[in-house]
Amino acid sequence: MKKLLCLLLAALMLLSLVACGESTDDPSGDETKDQGPQKEEETADPNYTCDLPSDLNYKDATIGLLFADVNNRGDEFGAEELGHGVVSDAVYERNIAVQEMLGVVLEMYPETDVNSVMDLDIQGGLGDYDLVANGTYMSVQPAMESKYINLTPLENIDTTKHYWTQGYNDMVTFTDENMQFLVSGPVAISMFRLMYLTLYNKTLFVDNQITDLYETVKEGKWTLDYQYSIVKDHYVDKDGNAKASEGDFFGFVTGDTISVDPYMVASDIHMIIKDNDTGELAYNADALGNLSDLCDKVQLLYNDASTYVYKGAENDDVPVNKIIEHFTANNALMVTTMFLKMETNFEDLAALTYGIAPMPKFSEMQKNYYSYVQDQVTCLGISSVVGDENRQEMLAAVLEAMAYHSYRLVRPAYYETALSERYMQDPQSKEVLDMIFNTLYFDFSSSCSNIFPGCVIRDNLRPILSGKENTVSSSTRSWQRQIDRMLEKYNDTLANIGT
Repeated sequence: MKKLLCLLLAALMLLSLVACGESTDDPSGDETKDQGPQKEEETADPNYTCDLPSDLNYKDATIGLLFADVNNRGDEFGAEELGHGVVSDAVYERNIAVQEMLGVVLEMYPETDVNSVMDLDIQGGLGDYDLVANGTYMSVQPAMESKYINLTPLENIDTTKHYWTQGYNDMVTFTDENMQFLVSGPVAISMFRLMYLTLYNKTLFVDNQITDLYETVKEGKWTLDYQYSIVKDHYVDKDGNAKASEGDFFGFVTGDTISVDPYMVASDIHMIIKDNDTGELAYNADALGNLSDLCDKVQLLYNDASTYVYKGAENDDVPVNKIIEHFTANNALMVTTMFLKMETNFEDLAALTYGIAPMPKFSEMQKNYYSYVQDQVTCLGISSVVGDENRQEMLAAVLEAMAYHSYRLVRPAYYETALSERYMQDPQSKEVLDMIFNTLYFDFSSSCSNIFPGCVIRDNLRPILSGKENTVSSSTRSWQRQIDRMLEKYNDTLANIGT
């Protein structure tokens, strides 16, 4: 009898640690570093344990999920069968796990223009699309216009759980009521794919007697100044046409469009901030001095003879491979790129010996490296077409289950198997990979400034930071008036939601 009681007690204790399916593979770590790849070995970390009631059963209710099938984001949701690779299989298994856990049927709707389709669904009161997944830069304004449900009052979603990205949560939480309409995390594979990094040719570093960047990064000395010091004096007119061109060798290859975007986050500069007491959005004029200093450093790098800059979105955008192809042609010491480019150009990269580094810090005085994820990263929310509160709670449960099972299944499939094992060539690169993802960081003006028509801060900074003359002071002078007016309108709109 004593043995039986002990066994029963042990079983009850085990059940108390487990919720929402298996938890023995749940990662743990310091969430101030967001999506850290650390693993939990022995015990269930409550930050990664799903607390949804175990008896939820929605009796095969159909859930319509509208998602953006563009720029390598379609496979985040639309996996219809097994056998299409480790990541696709993980997405498929995630979808099945959510359906079986909650007794729902996920109906996927891929579209290229999600906002237009969503608007028609809301205006017509059709309700075909319960959940909506779209790029962040396209989602923030509709969220602030009440086209998504405020998730904060809903009981079946807990955005403090670490299978949701906490830095992202903070960026898209508004007012002193902490209203949150959008969420993201490993449910979005683009959270990994669209993160920026520095890719460097290890063989050429040895040939040029340059210390491997792994050592420099570990010492905290990987800065914009250091990057400039090793980039300069490495131009070679390789194609012999007596002018800088795509066929030449350069110390650094980058672009003047999306490749400029990570510098603000990497340097910890924020042009839009939130009031600590009211949560209202405000223009941060105090950041202009640091922004001007950043401009000096980036322009020095961009205008050196040993740097080649691909011009315009036709040469520097998410679907374009110009920069990575310059690197794989053995014509660059280092480049700014994103992990998606390593994934889509793996065969050519495999012929090289390369390493990875985060984006450089502003200076050695900066304590941490910060890693920027491109503003097209996918986020999710509940469409405002869903008026029934019980259905809202069901959809909140679906989001929660999807986030939990994505962390359990999709994250390791992409991060640990596809990315770490396939693309990282040595233990040092794997260590730096962990560092990059542990320093995931968000900034409203970088990811969400499409809410300012005609004054998109991120876009306006591209020609300034990559230009030849520091015009930060004069260029930003007119921004403040325009942005202040629009922020006042958005703050008022947010304050009146639900009143």
